[in-house]
Amino acid sequence: MNVMARLKEETAVNHKQIEDNRFAKAIMNQTLNVTDYSLYLQKFYGFIKPVERHIAALSEAQNVHELGEFIQNRAKSPLLERDLLALGLSEEQLQQLPECQQLPKLAAVAQMLGYMYVIEGSTMGGQIITKQVRKFLPLTDNASEGTAYFNAYGTETRAKWAEFSQFVSESVLTEEEATQVVETAKQTFLTLEVWFNV
Repeated sequence: MNVMARLKEETAVNHKQIEDNRFAKAIMNQTLNVTDYSLYLQKFYGFIKPVERHIAALSEAQNVHELGEFIQNRAKSPLLERDLLALGLSEEQLQQLPECQQLPKLAAVAQMLGYMYVIEGSTMGGQIITKQVRKFLPLTDNASEGTAYFNAYGTETRAKWAEFSQFVSESVLTEEEATQVVETAKQTFLTLEVWFNV
């Protein structure tokens, strides 16, 4: 079984659990207000920002520039910053947002791919969330007005996911590294779930 198939199968339970968080539930039943929507984005920002910072430093230190560039091109923190500023936060407030301190272990390429699986995979669900929040929250259709993160790739979402899947599949991974990818994806799901409830 290739690593992408293993990821899908072995993280299915984690994926279901993360979709049951209070913010996602409120979006689907249209009971989320703008304040809580902003808080949801702040939670993502507090998790993703330090991870992206860590991966950038690690990619440089380990001289894995191809992976570093691949991840940098898919950075989500700038989109979250754009959304939060559009929703009324100031630059100063943005810099003072709490960051998750219990991040998944990311010390090797395989672990970075495991993290990326979760974040890149969430862009598929982000399309549903984007459509949903635009139905009942006072947001405009302009991507810079609060849905830049969830609508990260817009009409290119499926193509971007296929590109990511190919990148993972073509990465030369030992059996041990493939397991490391899967375990880090699971850990990322669990850590993010805990962070949402802090």
